[in-house]
Amino acid sequence: MTVPGICDPACLKKFSTLLSQHFTLTLYEDVPIHMTCKAKLERTGLPREVHVEIFTNENINIKASPELQIVFGDLCSELKMISQEAINILSRQDSVRVRRAERIAEYMRNIPVENEVERMIIVTLCDIILDLLVTQKLSDFTNRRQDLENESVGAKLGMLEKQFKIPIYKPKAIRDIRGLRNRVAHGGDAPAIEEASFAKDATIDIFELF
Repeated sequence: MTVPGICDPACLKKFSTLLSQHFTLTLYEDVPIHMTCKAKLERTGLPREVHVEIFTNENINIKASPELQIVFGDLCSELKMISQEAINILSRQDSVRVRRAERIAEYMRNIPVENEVERMIIVTLCDIILDLLVTQKLSDFTNRRQDLENESVGAKLGMLEKQFKIPIYKPKAIRDIRGLRNRVAHGGDAPAIEEASFAKDATIDIFELF
């Protein structure tokens, strides 16, 4: 299959990251000059490995043993969805929500975690950034106002994962950060230094690959 844009370095990075969430991923260092990526995928329940090759002409070749013939079509569909999600990173960079999230992230990066009030601010801003990113991703699949304005980031993630079958990067971290934010917003609790540091690091990582 041909996936325009997949050879972009940002897309390849996200493609590999998403693959590692769904498979045990082995990336080969010795890649022929006419390829940009060569990988082996393994997963519990699959009797044999799957091999993926990405060529410089943006073609993706998927190879598997005849033992996987029954599930090969499903595997190809899954890998196609992951590749398409990887290239969406480029189209989202210019969206209003992502630009807003970027500005908040740049501000949040410089807030120290030593003060408990500042830790509360960090967690709150991280949650806002992640909600903006999740909402932007959801807007690729629905324009229903009630979906996009849903206050529950968990509900939005659920729609992406279950209804639209979209691979999500670090969904548990997004939900955990919402939990920290709820403690701040509803209980006035100050997160621990480790919790604020986790929220900051995870949010920056997710922003770069969401």
